[in-house]
Amino acid sequence: MASTSSRRTPGREVTVMGMETEYGILGAEPEDVVAACLEAESEQGRCPGVRWDYSGEYPLRDARGFEVDRSAVDPSMLTDVPGAASVEGPVPGRLRTTVVARLTAQEEAWQRGTATCLSSGGRLYVDHGHPEYATPECTGAAQATLADRAGDLLVARGAELLRRRGVAARLFKNNVDGKGATYGTHENYLVPRSIDFDDLTQALVPLLVVRPLLVGAGRVGTGAVSQDAAFQISQRADYLEKVVGLGTTVDRPLVNTRDEPHADPERWRRLHLVPGDANCFDTMTWLKLGMTSLVLQVLADGVPAAWRRLRLADPVAQAREVSRDTRLRGALELADGRRLSALEILEQYLETVRGHLEDQGRLAPAPAGDPLSPDLAALADGADTGGAETGAILAFWQASLRELETLRARGDESGDPGDPEGPAGHLEWVAKKQLLDATARRHPDARGRDVLHAVDLAWSELSPAGRGLAERVPAGVDARGGLGEQMGEAVLNEPPTTTRAWLRGRLVSAFPGQVVAAGWHSMVLETGEKDQRRLPLTDPLSFTRATASPAVEGAADVVEVLTRLTGERLDRLAPTTEAVTVPATPSGEQT
Repeated sequence: MASTSSRRTPGREVTVMGMETEYGILGAEPEDVVAACLEAESEQGRCPGVRWDYSGEYPLRDARGFEVDRSAVDPSMLTDVPGAASVEGPVPGRLRTTVVARLTAQEEAWQRGTATCLSSGGRLYVDHGHPEYATPECTGAAQATLADRAGDLLVARGAELLRRRGVAARLFKNNVDGKGATYGTHENYLVPRSIDFDDLTQALVPLLVVRPLLVGAGRVGTGAVSQDAAFQISQRADYLEKVVGLGTTVDRPLVNTRDEPHADPERWRRLHLVPGDANCFDTMTWLKLGMTSLVLQVLADGVPAAWRRLRLADPVAQAREVSRDTRLRGALELADGRRLSALEILEQYLETVRGHLEDQGRLAPAPAGDPLSPDLAALADGADTGGAETGAILAFWQASLRELETLRARGDESGDPGDPEGPAGHLEWVAKKQLLDATARRHPDARGRDVLHAVDLAWSELSPAGRGLAERVPAGVDARGGLGEQMGEAVLNEPPTTTRAWLRGRLVSAFPGQVVAAGWHSMVLETGEKDQRRLPLTDPLSFTRATASPAVEGAADVVEVLTRLTGERLDRLAPTTEAVTVPATPSGEQT
């Protein structure tokens, strides 16, 4: 039986996290891109995936303590299969499987759709007209960043396969099509359910408003339809409409309230954040995940008084203010009437995190060498050995703030972010502005606006060789942090070793014919009985390579794996139909 996570509690020593990326698309249908990705996986000698298990999808359950009526929501929110069995709760006592009635051929075809679980442990699917890849669960920001890069490699290969067949497929890692549509780059963090949701929201909102100064991807155009060629810091700011809310495609909030933990709901909550940009600089993805996860670790012990005093007067409007303040001259009004700059707010978050770690006696040594050149490849094991990754995140965060302070303090033309010799050029939005300003100087005529939009698009275009112009500029080369195609390929072959994703991906890879369906916290397996078997994976920090490999390695089939994991004699189990359990409330109590 796999060990539990009792000694490593998410929210204290480690935060389980992952990314979901919707890709911009031109010249092809998203379903064709997904199909081509799966074919490309086969060409690489990997399993082309198995059907997704929808048993843990609850898109209408709200973290504020209620469930929205199905008939009252936008159809785009309905990502579940009504009536699918729930496996939310942990299995009492030792690990046990349950039996699942077989689907008919028609039901199997209907539930298959495009959603596929891959050997990486991640999910590939079509979401609202876009190919989307969700990384497997990770335990570190660098590990999750590498998993995100692997997703880019996957979809780029699919597009390349279509192009070889004469389909002019183009994919982009961005968030805006310039015609009124935006698509998401969502972050997911597992946090203790003991954290009050209102406290969680209050503490996070100021951070999410000002965070783009460090991790914004930059955008040409303002407003929903990019009606001009003005530059702003964030791609998503103009599309945020609420502070909190259940939607992701309409009424987009800073903090999403979907209560869908994909884990034991009595212990965990999945924090789903939708306002972030799609970053092409790996260091920016890493910093975004790292700084946010450290803030969440602080919140596991309560909201610091300093953060309670950071409540903003109008967060949605102020997110737009921050995005347009490229010269960093503005100040934000707080709810108590004080005014602070976005940089001052970011500094308060940093100092509180640092102080909390010191109070806990947690090591976070500063890395040797340049703090703005982190070795992400060395940190990508998800272990944070000796606090090395935590220390690197804090050092990068602090050094970046100093660079932005220098940029603001110059106060003359040489301090414009577009100055190629100016500070903060390691930040993605600054590097993009530098390229755009140089382009504008070469195209001062009327067509300059169209050229700038084209450069913005080319910045994020994916190919098997990389991420467009973003990885051709010197800052983009440095921002890879040692993460390359070879490492991305390795992640597609083997999922993260530090979470349950390892077992999910290994079973998909080793026994694809016996894995009927796989989801975040359960798998349906073919054992040759009258009914199939469901293996619950409700603990994200169990079923790791260290704990589950003895059950998998050398096993002849999934029956042997299940026997090793559970001790069950499957041939002695009377096949019965799996009962549909009553979904748990946010408190974890059964109603």
